[in-house]
Amino acid sequence: MSADSSSNANRAQAKLAIEKILKQYKVSVEHPEPCLTEAASREANPGLDDTSLAQWQHLPFVTIDNPDSRDLDQALLIERSSDSDFRVRYALADAAYYVPPGSALFAEALQRGVTYYTPLLAAPMLPPSLSEGLVSLNPNKKRRALVFDMKLKPDGTCLNTTVTRALICSQAKLSYASVQQYYDALQSEQPHEYHNTNWSASLRLLRQLGEILIQRARDRDVIPFNRSEAEITLNDKGLTISQRARVRTEKYNEQISLLCNMQGAEMLKALSQENDVLQAIFRAHDAPLQGRLNTLRKNLDDFASKAQLPEQWRWKKEQSLADYVASLSDTAQHRGKLLAVERQILVSNQASEYRSEPGRHHALAASSYARFSSPMREIVGIFTHKELLEALGQQPSTYTVDNAQAIDDDQLRDHIISVANQSRQTQKQINKRIEFIALQSVLDQDLAANDDVRRKGIVMGFRKDRIYVDCESIATDLKVTTSDLQAQYKTEYQLDDVSAWPLEQHAPSWLLGDEVEISVVAFDAGKKRFQLTLHKP
Repeated sequence: MSADSSSNANRAQAKLAIEKILKQYKVSVEHPEPCLTEAASREANPGLDDTSLAQWQHLPFVTIDNPDSRDLDQALLIERSSDSDFRVRYALADAAYYVPPGSALFAEALQRGVTYYTPLLAAPMLPPSLSEGLVSLNPNKKRRALVFDMKLKPDGTCLNTTVTRALICSQAKLSYASVQQYYDALQSEQPHEYHNTNWSASLRLLRQLGEILIQRARDRDVIPFNRSEAEITLNDKGLTISQRARVRTEKYNEQISLLCNMQGAEMLKALSQENDVLQAIFRAHDAPLQGRLNTLRKNLDDFASKAQLPEQWRWKKEQSLADYVASLSDTAQHRGKLLAVERQILVSNQASEYRSEPGRHHALAASSYARFSSPMREIVGIFTHKELLEALGQQPSTYTVDNAQAIDDDQLRDHIISVANQSRQTQKQINKRIEFIALQSVLDQDLAANDDVRRKGIVMGFRKDRIYVDCESIATDLKVTTSDLQAQYKTEYQLDDVSAWPLEQHAPSWLLGDEVEISVVAFDAGKKRFQLTLHKP
């Protein structure tokens, strides 16, 4: 077989594997005919001539997203007034206008819950003619938007927020990487194509305000975890997995999105007190259970003792976890230990979930949080936009719907919450399955290599008979079992929560945060797992 034929075969095989996974979870890429018919009618009557819309299409809004994103939910514009206050206008795609309850589009979106993403294709919640076309905030196209208009003091305190339906026209589709390059050019006083644009001032203010909001989050005791992402792509050998570090621009954009969602939640809470029929949905994140925190404190104390670390590595009772993490050394010598500690904190947390009642969001240290910022990709966003608009005395949509298909909003909210929580879990399971395919492709190549391929990693945790090793080059955890170690070192191993040690002294022991080298020696097809070896560097 030629190289090109082999490459095409690998690509086709990867695509088929992903399509099979989606089918197993009953996720369809295509939309039924009634949805496509409605989508076509929306395109024919897009509602862009609505005289009630604020005419903001001349303003220099821009979108910032991944370079391959086609469903653009948000555009932003940041200005500064004469009194040095910030004015942030965060425009969200007006999906609630095009997808009212009672429509075929809404019924299908409710069934799907979210847009499901994979490395090769997406199964969009809305038909592409809407999610990538009419509703998406594409550059140089007039679009309806729900705009959160927020006024902030110079220290980032939000003074007030209003919501306006507007007609906008994004002036550019930017990527996180390109905006980061612009910031780097500003820092080094180098030329850049963004310098003389009419939206460059907004980008500069995004960086300034982003840093302020990051510090405010730190002041609220939000833990600034060192996050990287696994990036799965397709090459000639099939799916591959690697690590993608987040650039600072992503954090700035994230802060604006979080601000919008926190302000939206506060609006829903306030309006609920005056409006008995408002059916709000919130995203709550409960604090870790006290038992888990007690175990975490004990494990961190054991870790500090066994690793002979300075006193600062012990989490003191009077310290918040954020202050504790901030006090730890982030030098090259201690980098692995810091990342391992952060992982221990993360696994002690509970999962967030959608609820009908407002609740504190522990990870954000926010009194309440809602999801307004992904209206084309989450059914929660469409419904939340609709409920907010109704509470503000506005008609969410003017399109005719089949009233016979209408569901009581109270029942509808419960259904949406159930679907939204379940679809998040489904996306996680899909990601896990696809990640294994990519991991298998990479490790198969290691097995086929003539030399022993050793990859650098960090010991992140211990559980039952497994050691979890974060392998930096492939951005995922590999699980080394005690049976793997016994086969390698010819002795049994015992584990606790922070270490593993051999029964015979000739073999090495392993501790949380250790920098290690890991390699694959075989694949057990029956158990669908790789046999691994672990080495001291």
